[in-house]
Amino acid sequence: MRIASALLVMVSLGACADEPFRCPEPRVSLRNPNTLVCEAFHVPSTVCPDESDPPTWATCNACAQVTTQADCLAAPGCRAAYDSCYLLDEPCLGGRVYVGCVGVDRAGPEPGACEDLDADGCSSRDDCAAWMRHHPTCNQMPDEPRPTFHQPQNGTCVLVFSSCRVEPTTPVELPPAAT
Repeated sequence: MRIASALLVMVSLGACADEPFRCPEPRVSLRNPNTLVCEAFHVPSTVCPDESDPPTWATCNACAQVTTQADCLAAPGCRAAYDSCYLLDEPCLGGRVYVGCVGVDRAGPEPGACEDLDADGCSSRDDCAAWMRHHPTCNQMPDEPRPTFHQPQNGTCVLVFSSCRVEPTTPVELPPAAT
């Protein structure tokens, strides 16, 4: 009987992650530094104490109030994300090189030069900018006049981390189109 009870407790504790109806709250939405897509995570609670701690990524609403690239570059705790199209002389999504402003990882800064950091390390510093790449099928004009983040939920592609560079001191713009 004890073995059956222990097995039942182990099965019920291990099932939280697979049963969202059992562990609906609390949830936290965090921005994945590899794709800039928001992902929801359960956090440990009295109902589901076996949940693992979520990553230390920035919350999805971090820096949401920052609306311009210039403001993002100046805001502490925020960092700019760019489309690598600018570096590769390719068409940019929506005709813009600036993808948006995202928050800094909550764990604190990684040491080292920006150019040596991976997506997680780059996301930990507000003096480093993420440069994202995209698949050629992404070269479609979004419906929004100023796209924020291209997520699969809205029918466009997902950008993927390409490189980390020192954040520019002034906004990066595409050169005017030749007429």
